[in-house]
Parts: sequence; structure tokens; C-alpha cells
Amino acid sequence: MGYVKNTLAPVEEYLYRAKFNWTYDFGSWFWFALGCVPVAFWLYLLFQNYLQFPPEERMFTILTFAALAFGGIVLLRRYVHKWTTVIAVTSMRLILKTGLVGRDSHEVNLDKIEEVLVHQSFLGRILGFGVLTIRGTGIAVIKFPVLARPMEIRREIETAVAAAKNGPKTNSSRDSI
Repeated sequence: MGYVKNTLAPVEEYLYRAKFNWTYDFGSWFWFALGCVPVAFWLYLLFQNYLQFPPEERMFTILTFAALAFGGIVLLRRYVHKWTTVIAVTSMRLILKTGLVGRDSHEVNLDKIEEVLVHQSFLGRILGFGVLTIRGTGIAVIKFPVLARPMEIRREIETAVAAAKNGPKTNSSRDSI
């Protein structure tokens, strides 16, 4: 959010921020839990006095903690990606910013967006996640990560695009009454 606030033009307004789906967190914790299973087995064997620590059991210990380290690294990497990814709609632009130390920013002016594509699998429709692809004029294509409520995000983008292309809408039939 700080990136978006720091790059807003004087007349630009922050409208919407997209969020990751809960399945992203589930996937992160799944890999960590999978890494914890060998550790739990190792602790069980240790407390049952089955481990005497000959060389082959030392290798089992090393592999056990390597699995835990792998699960922890996957968990940390995915959470850092989630925390450092900003997907925002402003009154003038659509922004996708990723990166903690290095920054990768994709921005497209709303009046340059030609189409907003949503891809949801059967499971994605049930669990409420999908992937958005934005096509702009020229060769601009931005593919977003898996997000929560993609149809809501699409509606927000298209509403902002319509407002950017047409200016504020007035109801002309109401004015003539």
C-alpha cells in the first residue's frame, strides 16, 4: 500500500486493493506441515528410545531436519511474496507491484486497457479464486497471480476503466425531467 500512496498523482484516488485467496495460505502451510511430519516421526522414535544414533540414523536425522528447513523456506518465501505484492486500482492506473528488495512494477493507464480476462477452473469457482490477465493497447499484457474474488476485481477494474474513458457519468434522462 505504501508504494501506491507514494506514487499517486495529485488528482489520483486510490479505489481498490486485491487480495490473495485463502488457498494461497493453505498451500504455504501445507508445505511447512509436510516438512514437520518427519520431525514428528523423529521425535516419536527419540522418545521411545528407538534411536541409538548409529551412522544410518544420523542420516535420517539430517534428512528429517532438511525436510523441516525446506518446508520453512517454502513457507517464508510464499509469505514474503504475499506481503510484498500489491495489486491496486486507482482512478487513473492499474498497478501490480512485487518484490521486497528489488521491485518489479507493472502499471497500465486505465484508458489503455482493452480487455480484462478471468480464468477460473471448476475448483477455483467453488473456492473463490482465479487468475486475471489484463490486455492493454500495444503489447501490454499483465498476468496477475491467483487472487480472491476475481469477478469482483474485474468489476472494479471495468468500472474504473469506464470512468477513466468516459469521465463521470450523468443520467441524462433524469436531467431532462
